[in-house]
Amino acid sequence: MKRLLAVLGVSAAILAGLIIYSVAGLDSPAKEATLHKVDIEVTPIAEPFKIEEPVKKEVRYAEPEQTPVEDAVVEAKEEDWDEESAKDIAEEPIEVPADLSTHDSLSYAYSRLNDGERTVYDEVYVGLIGYMSNVPVSTTDPAVLDKVFNCVMIDHPEIFYVNGYRYTKYTAGNVIRRIVFNGSYTYGEDERNAIMPDIDMVAQGILMNVYPDASDYDKIKYIFDMIVMQTEYDINSEDNQNVISVLINKRSVCQGYAKTMQLLLNRLGIPCSLVTGSVSSGERHAWNIVCADGEWYYLDATWGDASYIRSDESEGEVIVPDINYDYLLVPYSEISTTHRVESVIDMPDCVSWNDNYYVREGLYFTDYDPVGLKAAFDRAMSAGAGYVALKCSDAGSYARMYSELVDNQHIFDYLPGKDVAYSYNEDTHKLLFALR
Repeated sequence: MKRLLAVLGVSAAILAGLIIYSVAGLDSPAKEATLHKVDIEVTPIAEPFKIEEPVKKEVRYAEPEQTPVEDAVVEAKEEDWDEESAKDIAEEPIEVPADLSTHDSLSYAYSRLNDGERTVYDEVYVGLIGYMSNVPVSTTDPAVLDKVFNCVMIDHPEIFYVNGYRYTKYTAGNVIRRIVFNGSYTYGEDERNAIMPDIDMVAQGILMNVYPDASDYDKIKYIFDMIVMQTEYDINSEDNQNVISVLINKRSVCQGYAKTMQLLLNRLGIPCSLVTGSVSSGERHAWNIVCADGEWYYLDATWGDASYIRSDESEGEVIVPDINYDYLLVPYSEISTTHRVESVIDMPDCVSWNDNYYVREGLYFTDYDPVGLKAAFDRAMSAGAGYVALKCSDAGSYARMYSELVDNQHIFDYLPGKDVAYSYNEDTHKLLFALR
């Protein structure tokens, strides 16, 4: 008897896991091949956020809404505003370089801010990349500073060396007269400068294989595949909240996957941003929004990294996907069944299916379609694929597909003479046939 455990990261209804049971052949005397049913145990790949205990009373440890796994520390200090202390800080905010055009084209969080918040954003950004101390910002509201800091970290995965900030507020009576900002760094400036060339070299090695004229979909799928295939999910990996873990260490967790996806797609000129929140099991998680061909989609590279355990008791190997594409370019209606967004900014409307993996690959069905199915199976066989995954548009189309392919065994119309193992998920309307 074969026993199979697969991690597919699918819908909320089965995230608790299903009991694996033995593969049973269906009696089909008119056919030489057999059809085997395999249930899939699903384990969501997401880690809890880690919040350390405060070590002294005047320090508040905050969990940022948008970069929560960063353990960003907000240290608030208050001083009286008087003539003596006023001499120690600049009367005017720092000068921001004019060339910050990337904020407009690729930085989604920046685009959602008002003009005043954008000014603070630029001040914080310049302060962080320059390791500047005591940066006076153009706000006297700590909540605005917190929101803006999170937006900078959302937009800039290349800022891997920051894990929080400190600020001092100068008050006269109960009125805040000035806020001064300082970043909190995990790497010093010299260390940052030594690591960046390695990050750039690995990133360029990946990006050099992208055809400039390729579609947005093909570019996104390529980066998705590269990250999933070259990275091992490891909650104990070093630097697992930033791009170092994926590009250099090859071991990471959800925020490392998502920030690397963002970094590489941004370098291809494709808008991609970080999203954080939780999954239906309650665990905190990070993923992406990405703009493909002018339309926004959700994407979760972590849940694309499937893990499989095969028993030595098997009589023959069942081939299952190395990459799970269930969350490659999906609308909100699909991602919301398993993911809950918690954001300091508004998310774009994600309603399109046009660049969804199953749609683009001819694996999305609105009804039982023999012609479309034959084309899908023929492509898989020609490519030497070990499986065919079919996505149905709704419960009705899924029921008809299951009835025809499994109950009536028409799967052998497309795979004659094959032994076929299959799994299914009613909640995501998905059927997967692994070829033996």
